[in-house]
Amino acid sequence: MSASGDFGPAPPGVNLSENQNGSMLGAVITLIILGTLSVVLRIYARTEFKKFRFSIDDYLSFAALLFSYSLGICVIISVKYKNGHHVQALTKQEFTVIWKLLYAHVMLYAFCVTCTKTSIILFYKRIFNLRYSLYFAMFFILGYFIVIIVTINVACDPIPYFWEQYTDPNTAVGSCIDIPKFFFGNGIAAVLIDIMILIIPIPITWKLQMPKTQRLAVIGILLLGSFVCIAGIVRLVFLNRNTHSDDATWSVAPVFVWSCVEPSIGIVCACLPTLSPIFRRWWSSMITGKSGSASAKQSPSGYNLSSRKSRLTDPGMTWTHCDEVELVDTVIERKSISMQRRGSEGGNSSRHSGIRVREEVMISYTAV
Repeated sequence: MSASGDFGPAPPGVNLSENQNGSMLGAVITLIILGTLSVVLRIYARTEFKKFRFSIDDYLSFAALLFSYSLGICVIISVKYKNGHHVQALTKQEFTVIWKLLYAHVMLYAFCVTCTKTSIILFYKRIFNLRYSLYFAMFFILGYFIVIIVTINVACDPIPYFWEQYTDPNTAVGSCIDIPKFFFGNGIAAVLIDIMILIIPIPITWKLQMPKTQRLAVIGILLLGSFVCIAGIVRLVFLNRNTHSDDATWSVAPVFVWSCVEPSIGIVCACLPTLSPIFRRWWSSMITGKSGSASAKQSPSGYNLSSRKSRLTDPGMTWTHCDEVELVDTVIERKSISMQRRGSEGGNSSRHSGIRVREEVMISYTAV
């Protein structure tokens, strides 16, 4: 058992040498890698298949990734100052640094999840014909952000009392709201907003004119966002434990970690639908045994165009894509058919009259 710090001896049965460093660092580093990979693939999909046409939701995903880096850095620095140890093993200086990092962590978390949730909402706006439900969701997202930023900055008067109430309880002067309960309250709000975002596109997706199995596949992709809800619920569990714990740095460590897990999973889930062209190309290559650069050309959606071109050889046919999720791919066929009647003076006459009919046909192929 290691020596106690500035917060008194360890309670009976508490080993001051134990810590959560390994799980904290392992989780954060893994999340940083996953988030980075998702955003990089998203950028690749947009540049490879969409000719550098970035949208606001793409920029917000990148901003969310940067904020997730900041969250991860907070956790890594806090580990250096014994976050994840029992509070009795800490000095007052170490505790002060951890609580300052916690203060910053709360605001960075608010920025990160707001960017992620707004990115998803704007993505829905691009893909689906939704307005009022998205405005409704944005109202709650921005309201959630404002409440967190304002509350954390007025929660303690003065602000240093946020950590001084623990490090110098006999001399510090000030007041604070119940911080653990505030954390728990905003955790509940975050989960409710995630659930709302999750269910918004389901009704309109179910009404799409495509086979039922394909509709279910699209809904399945969108429901991957349920992992964000699960992460938020797990975070709530640890927030609740923190509310009733006397071992501050031991109980707050999982809160640090899960406050990284939730937005990082959100980033991954926000990027997954935009990666559809990459998955389709890969899947098509697996089926045909050919790479994307093989002689049989591949469309961005992963369909083999050689078979289609054998049927669609008229120069008047064009191929368009509605969106990167590719709920609908459209082939537009335009044909001109001439019906001519020869002149009455013989087959060699150059003079003739006729009827020219122009026919335009649009064929829609739905893909998921």
